[in-house]
Amino acid sequence: MNVLFFFTDEMRADVLRCYGNQVSKTPNYDWIAKEGTCFENTYVANPVCVGSRCSLLTGWYPHVNGHRSLLHFIDEHHPNFMKDFKDAGYNVQFYGKNHCLNDEASRQSFTKSLGLKLAWRKDNEVVKTEKLPMFSGRYHMLLEPMEDEELEEMTDTKMVNAGVDFLNHYQKGENPFFLFVSLNNPHAPYTIPKKYYDMYNPDDLPELRRKDLENKPAFMRIIREYSHFEKVDDDIFRKCAAVYLGMVKYCDDMLGRLIEALKQNRLLEDTIIVTSSDHGDWAGDYGLVEKWPNAFDDDLTKVPLLIRVPNSLKEHKVKQLVSELDIFPTLLDYAGIKAKHDHFGKSLRNLIDGEKETEDAVVYCEGGYDVREQQCFEGTERDYNFLMRPECIYYPKMLIQQERQECVCRGTMMRKKNWKLIVRTNGENELYNLEVDAKEEKNLYYNPNYKNIVCEMKNQMLDWYLQTSDVVPGLQE
Repeated sequence: MNVLFFFTDEMRADVLRCYGNQVSKTPNYDWIAKEGTCFENTYVANPVCVGSRCSLLTGWYPHVNGHRSLLHFIDEHHPNFMKDFKDAGYNVQFYGKNHCLNDEASRQSFTKSLGLKLAWRKDNEVVKTEKLPMFSGRYHMLLEPMEDEELEEMTDTKMVNAGVDFLNHYQKGENPFFLFVSLNNPHAPYTIPKKYYDMYNPDDLPELRRKDLENKPAFMRIIREYSHFEKVDDDIFRKCAAVYLGMVKYCDDMLGRLIEALKQNRLLEDTIIVTSSDHGDWAGDYGLVEKWPNAFDDDLTKVPLLIRVPNSLKEHKVKQLVSELDIFPTLLDYAGIKAKHDHFGKSLRNLIDGEKETEDAVVYCEGGYDVREQQCFEGTERDYNFLMRPECIYYPKMLIQQERQECVCRGTMMRKKNWKLIVRTNGENELYNLEVDAKEEKNLYYNPNYKNIVCEMKNQMLDWYLQTSDVVPGLQE
């Protein structure tokens, strides 16, 4: 069985129509939901790109091997599931944004790799790659639209076209393929060709989450202060949300090109289609943009997961909580391949087949850095100098991580059916009853009436840490 894995960067679940968004236009995502299984409650293991992607490919939580920062990649000594597919004879094609495997690990894992390589650091040296944008201090990250003529020149478009070209030349009877197409969209800054940029009227969007909520972590207020968001009109944040939806529509169109190529080449019934994302984006909610290393709102941690397996149930919805760590074990299960390393993911095949869901499922997400871990913080002298210039859109993020490091402290989220607990080392903890407060507006952690729930969940979190604290190499490794 072939695999097409379409992976976006920074796409939250609630921006897709198949997840209940009545404004968004996402026919290709919706097609997969109608033809397969929609996992309605999928959570990432880390709210930032590298940590999430490393967990996806290893099945390890971020704390197992320190994959919690933007700087610690999977290397040639770490196991990863892509390597398992390649070793089993799959033609593994990777097109797009990597941002989790170093060069040697990529060579070991992919038959062919093509795409965007972002900055990373090794042995205190900066490895020069593409620079991040400046954009004259627009910390709200809303930029002017691109010209429509630029659509085919976008890196993401080229990567999708490369994937289409591979499908057009693939011959049945060859080794099965694993085609991984990884987009940079809808990652901030918020810009896209004009036809997408103006596709949605900000007035038609739901109200943004409030920014004046009590008992929220201090980093929300501090980000707004450092970014001078008190001077930014609310209409800007609504436009950010509208453009973000336009970027999602662009991703949907790119997904459509790949699905059409499968159909045209009569590969559809021989191919599992999976689509998900590494984390979400505030996109104006709470008066904030992008994400934060120890923020665990559903905006950032809940992502889409759609899986279409040929001849499986259609229009199937799964409400059970699942983790992105479960995606690759599921694909290995269908491929009949055994993982070569110890990991914490679980196959979702039984849920795709319609078996009974588990009411007491729990998922975890963790992130942030301890003050002793100066190698993790952004904005050091080892970063590009332009990141610490006021005209760079990432300047406030860099400055906070240097001046207010308690705002990026380590934290862990535990999500049960109706409850979410967030514990941070700086004491800014959160508890939400999601059955009555789906928008996470009322933090109950400091309410003594919920002390027993807090204690029970903390004990369960401790058990989880004990059970996942490390992995022991096996004989195959």
